Amino acid sequence: MPRKNITKIDPRKELSPYLNHQTTQNKGRKRSTKVSASLSGLKSERRKSLAKRLGIILGISIVAILMFGYYVSPLANVSSVQVEGASDLPAKEVISTSGIETCDKVFDYLFNKKKLSSKLSQKYPEIKSVDVEVKHLNHLILNVDEYPTIGYIKDGNNYRKILTDGAIGSRALPWAKVNQEKPVFVGYNHKISLKDNLKLFNSFPKDFREKVKLLSGSGTRKTQIILVMKDGNVVIGNIATLKDKIKYYDAIKSKAGKNSLIDLEVGAFSRPLTSNEKKAYGI
Repeated sequence: MPRKNITKIDPRKELSPYLNHQTTQNKGRKRSTKVSASLSGLKSERRKSLAKRLGIILGISIVAILMFGYYVSPLANVSSVQVEGASDLPAKEVISTSGIETCDKVFDYLFNKKKLSSKLSQKYPEIKSVDVEVKHLNHLILNVDEYPTIGYIKDGNNYRKILTDGAIGSRALPWAKVNQEKPVFVGYNHKISLKDNLKLFNSFPKDFREKVKLLSGSGTRKTQIILVMKDGNVVIGNIATLKDKIKYYDAIKSKAGKNSLIDLEVGAFSRPLTSNEKKAYGI
């Protein structure tokens, strides 16, 4: 009997198309799952971002509405004005000069501080700047920053401040309101320049400036300056040279003693003050 030819079949080869198809389907399902998850996450992030933006827009809108409502309401009208920091300036006059009225809006002055500061500075040389503060919705406070005071210049029976920028204060003050620690400048007019003597005074060392009680421009010569010291001595000097000679003051004073006239105008010598000189210099 003839032998039949037997064909060998590899099961894996026969199944491979099926297995490959299953693998491809599984990979497709995984990719589909990943893409779906990614899209879902993206949608969630977009919803969160949109909600955040809407929240911000809504918040800004609410604040804007509240601010507008406040601005148009009577609560935004200035109810009172207070001045702080202006030691010698009358508050009512400052407020009147500022032009602020009770029917004005608070915001108008908050957003125009520089204009208000400039207006008051032009009227009052003492004022360096003005800042505006609001309390209790509609109570305005004008915080005045003044120039420091170097000394005072005699004006009749009163005194005016000499400011660090060289300007003279607007207010004539009685002696009771003068800072006794600051020097007084006397005897100055259009013929005798306060500017030159003030420049000389500012050139002195700080510790020496603090010892000066009075500066007089009414010497026998236009170039002469007289300093009355707090220790009871009197210094006479020349405007052009006193700056360089003032360093000898302490050494000469220690030898001369109290109530002496220390002359540094030409050379450097001292002598006791006469009774008439003491009276003239207020010693």
